Amino acid sequence: MSGFIGELLEGVASFVSDVWLLRRQRASRGRAQNTWKEDAADIALFDIRVIGLSILALAAATLMFFVLGLPLWISLAPVAAGAVYFGYRWIALTRA
Repeated sequence: MSGFIGELLEGVASFVSDVWLLRRQRASRGRAQNTWKEDAADIALFDIRVIGLSILALAAATLMFFVLGLPLWISLAPVAAGAVYFGYRWIALTRA
């Protein structure tokens, strides 16, 4: 049970630090301040998109490698594309 509670506390701390980091990056760029509620909603939506599309990219890479028999470097293309896309989305989120 302590492992579950520890991971739950780690997830909450990670979420709060992500919201804090977003607010600090926006403030350092001179952007208008949003409320904590709006920033938390932005981070939650970003996290949901990252988790969902990461699962899809990993499933596509697994399918390409094991079922289609493609080389590993080609099979990891969906994962690399997802990483580039979410890097771009994080930069766009901090500029908003």
